[in-house]
Amino acid sequence: MRRTIILIVAAMMMSITTSAQMTKKDTGNGPLGERVSNFWKKTKKSLDEFATKVENDIQSENSGLRRVGGKYYMNIYDTNLYKGDDCEEMCSLCRREFEKKYPHVAIRSCVIPQTEWLTETVETNGTVTGYAQTLYCYIIGKDGNEGFINAKFVFERQKKVGEPYMNTRVKWPLWVRTDVLTNSIMEQLMMKK
Repeated sequence: MRRTIILIVAAMMMSITTSAQMTKKDTGNGPLGERVSNFWKKTKKSLDEFATKVENDIQSENSGLRRVGGKYYMNIYDTNLYKGDDCEEMCSLCRREFEKKYPHVAIRSCVIPQTEWLTETVETNGTVTGYAQTLYCYIIGKDGNEGFINAKFVFERQKKVGEPYMNTRVKWPLWVRTDVLTNSIMEQLMMKK
């Protein structure tokens, strides 16, 4: 969020600087009010374009989101790729959390769409001190005839060099996002690009 604000402020400064350098051709020879109005219209257009670009960059497909009808939704994952010994246990933990919150929603799928844990190196002062791993689990539930619920859970664990992995969250798994989808949004998300 902070990065977004910094980028928007930078865009405003660049846009104002660019707009301030407009020539008579850009602003015309009309009255001052008309020239100021043209100046602000052009500046606003530049800001709007830049804000849209920043928003699209931040909420890109690399972050696992898709834009439908002007809003961003998580992708639909319905194929389990993870084959670890702990797969069934992790899915069971996610199902239990989901059912507690939505007892009247029928679970259609519960999957881990990764083949293995995502591993990152942890460094302190340029020296490797450990490793952090992340695994995501997605549940799709059918909410009567009205729509769907898409929930995302995360499992995180860390280890220091030479030691076993330890869960890093008080809550295992951590529920990180929920999208409530109408039937039409679900259909659009299910379509391949």
